[in-house]
Parts: sequence; structure tokens; C-alpha cells
Amino acid sequence: MRLGRIAGAVAALVLAAIPGAPAAAAGTYPPGVTADTVRIASAGTAAVAAGGAHSCAITSLGTVYCWGDDSSGQLGDGARPHGFAHPVVALRNAVRADAGRAHTCAIDTGGTAYCWGDDSAGQLGDGAHTDRDAPHPVEALRGRTLVTIATGSRHTCAADDEGTAWCWGDGSRGQLGVPGTSRSAVPVRVHTGRTGKVVDITAGGDTTCAATAGGSAYCWGADPAAGQDRSAPAAVTTGGKAREVAAGGRQACVLTVDGAAYCRGATARRLGPFTAISAGVAHACGIDRGGRAYCWGDGGDGRLGYGRTAERAAPTGVEVDGELTAIDAGSAHSCAVDSRGYTFCWGSGADGQLGAGATALSAVPLRVEGLPRAPGAATGVQVRALDGGLRVSWRPPADLGSGRFEYVWVTTAGHESGCTLPALTAQGCDLTGLRNGQEYDVAVVVKTSDGMRVGDFVTATPVAVAPDPFGAPAPRELQPGAGGGLPVTGLSPVALIAIGTMLLGGGLVALLVRAPQSPARRPGTDRRRP
Repeated sequence: MRLGRIAGAVAALVLAAIPGAPAAAAGTYPPGVTADTVRIASAGTAAVAAGGAHSCAITSLGTVYCWGDDSSGQLGDGARPHGFAHPVVALRNAVRADAGRAHTCAIDTGGTAYCWGDDSAGQLGDGAHTDRDAPHPVEALRGRTLVTIATGSRHTCAADDEGTAWCWGDGSRGQLGVPGTSRSAVPVRVHTGRTGKVVDITAGGDTTCAATAGGSAYCWGADPAAGQDRSAPAAVTTGGKAREVAAGGRQACVLTVDGAAYCRGATARRLGPFTAISAGVAHACGIDRGGRAYCWGDGGDGRLGYGRTAERAAPTGVEVDGELTAIDAGSAHSCAVDSRGYTFCWGSGADGQLGAGATALSAVPLRVEGLPRAPGAATGVQVRALDGGLRVSWRPPADLGSGRFEYVWVTTAGHESGCTLPALTAQGCDLTGLRNGQEYDVAVVVKTSDGMRVGDFVTATPVAVAPDPFGAPAPRELQPGAGGGLPVTGLSPVALIAIGTMLLGGGLVALLVRAPQSPARRPGTDRRRP
């Protein structure tokens, strides 16, 4: 049930990549924008997690909202236990989160882990064995930059930017990955041996799985296929192509780089092609390359989202009108996010986990009420080369999301020049003070009170135009993916160096080693189950 998978326009991360660089002509970021908020929005963190009987989501500004059962404080709003069918704020400045059976954990922009909710087995990682109704840092891992986190029934695991895996909580079935350790209220290092650097980790029920940078997959804990326990990582056959992993209460799945999905246990089968996959207790869901969601397995309470409650052995389309970018299968419900930023949930709703203001089950997706939604991106971005500058034009976004428009910010990746325009009708500005002959990556950022959207980068080069008595040709117009204008896949060396700088500087940019995400994923999705 993890949130916040890094995806979308990788190049957008360059906006926050160069320490100390001015953010515009004035040398500062616009109001309400920092390096962290740009990094969060760039990562496409509008994502969702479905837990035992609660759900959570991360907005484009990094705010974690949770709703549903709060009997152990798993909603994280600091109030005494209560039930909520509407989202409440748990944590800000988060880039990833996951919802377990009755606890929740998240990672902030600095790579610090926070957990809250049920701590009966030490799954909050603070050594206290005390339930918490507000986020509390996992102190033992301070100083390490965590990049991914996953929650099971009563254990939690995470991986840092060096590829080291850590687990804490219940280890009675070997799910901590440390032979002889049946429980630990503080993180212990997983005995991964020669498995390689961990880039993805999942926890579901009493099972833990991980994928490595080399494409291998390993699982430990309760084996959903063999019916036995393993206290040390055991290899899963993937042909060296594992991209991400998903574990549920009675199953585990692996998604390969070519989109093939393999599941064993309750939903054992070979599937695909998918761009994302999530495993619940006895059902699983995935998103295909067209943004369509499919679920299969146990259909009880309507958790498959196709309108009925019968079991389905084969993937069955979820009835959502829109392109989905993230999905997560919980214990008896599922949730997803579409490309417009709307969040939907379906299945069991007895504790308000569907977020629709009621406690009835639903076999079809219901829109979650009360979540802020980011604006759409500026479209038709074009850049014209000038002498010592660049002329940028665009079309305003058609959808402002749920917020009030604040401004459009146009900036180069290294923040050498920028302009902030407070009018939604603005469609162009000049970036000045740039060097002729040097390539610059330019992005148009739309900011509202509820979110921020960082558009794809366009690469262009200012040029000196010599006087021509016979008439000089008009400056060349550049567009994403055409001519000199390059999309995210064609960054300039400056941008690539900036990304490298950020990688070396630590932080959550280590997530870039993770495999490609779902379409538009600009956000993230996830796939963990209690």
C-alpha cells in the first residue's frame, strides 16, 4: 500500500538539483515554492495507498491525507482515536507513504522515515511499543537517506540510497530477514548477502520482497506459495528483469522491465503487460500502458471494482472513466488516482476507508471527497531563440484542479533566469541574461493554492543574430520533441550534470535508480497490502 512512486518527467527534478543556484532573475523562488516543493511536484507524487481499513494519499505539494479507521491512531492527525470517512492531514513534505493493517509510515523530502498508528509489535520503529496518533520519526535511521518504505500487517521495511534494506516490528515468520530475530522495535539490517543493492521493497501480511538494481527479486517471511517461512531472502525466478515487487497477505507479485507480471499464492498466474501492479490480501490490481486498471482474485465486498462481488480468475477492467496513473490494493478495498488528480476507492467501506462520506461497500469506484487536486500543465510550450535570451510561449492549463490560481513561473533548470506571471491569461515571457551558444532547459510551472504542476522541459540555445541587409530569417521556434526542442528524454548536458549533482548530494533522488513507472506516472502508485 505504498504511495509516492517517483515517475513522470525526471528532468523536472533538475529544478532542485543545483545547490545555491538562484531561482529566478530575482535570485529567489516565487512565493510558496522551495526546492522541496518543486522536487515533490516534479516527482508526480499524487498517489494513494489502501491499508487494512484505512487509506492515505499524497498530494502534489507533499501533504499526506488519511481517512477511514483510526482505532490505533493510523490516520495520524494527532486527535484521539476516531472514525473518519473524510481525509484528514497527517504529514507534510512527504514523497512516499504506505498504509499497513493498522499503521502508516512515510518518508519526507530529507529521507527521514515517520510512522504512526499501531505499535503492538514495534512496527513504528521507535522502540517504545506505544501506539501513536501522530507521525513520529524512526530515530535509529536518522542520518541515512531512505528512499522507499513498506508496511505489512505488523512489520515495516525500508531501503536507503545505498541500497541497504532495514526491517522492524514482528519477525515471527521471518519477515524481518534476520535469522533468529522474532521481533525488533528498532530497525535491523536485512541479511541480503550478495543479493545486490535494493531499489524496491514491499511488505504485505507477513511477507517481505525486494527488487535489486540488477533486476533480481527476493522474498522472505511467510511464503505464499510453499506455505513455509523463510528468515533469509530467497531468490524468485525473474530472468534478471525484476522492476518492482508487490506482496499481499496470501500472495506476492513481481513486475518485470518488459511489463510482464508474475504472481504466486492466492492469485498465482502470469500476466501483462502492465506498468504497475499491487497485491492485496487475496486480490491484486494492475494498470496497463493505456492507463486502464484491472483487478482479479477474491471479489468480496466489491474490491475488484467491476460492479459485482464474484471472484475473477482473469484480470477484469475497473469501471473508472479516466486514465489511471496509480493503484493500490488493500485488505478488502482498492484505491486509484487518475491523470486529473482525482482519487477513487471501492470495496469494503465499513470504516469509511472509501472516503466518500459513507460506510457502505461499493463494487464500483467512488470519488474520494475533500482531497486537494493539482492544476493541469501548461500546453503547447514553445521556445524561440533570442540574442542573449529565450522567448517562451504556452497555452494556459484547461484544468486548475481544486485550487485558486496563483501564478505561472517560467524558469531555466539552473535558475539562471526566470519570470513569475500572476495572470492566468499570460501566455509568454522572455528569459534574459543568458549566454549565447549555451543550451538551457526551460520549464513552465503552474501554481495554485492546492497544488503545483511542473511541465516537461524544452531545450533551446540563445543565438547572436548578425545584421543581414537582405533580411535575416526569423528566430527558430522550438517545441518539445521537435527540432531543437527536446522533451524530457533529451536533456542537455547541463541538465544531466545537474541530475548527477543531486544524485551525489544524496536525498530522495536515489529513487531515480528505480525502474520506469506507470503511464503519466507522474505519480506513483503502489502496491502493498497488510
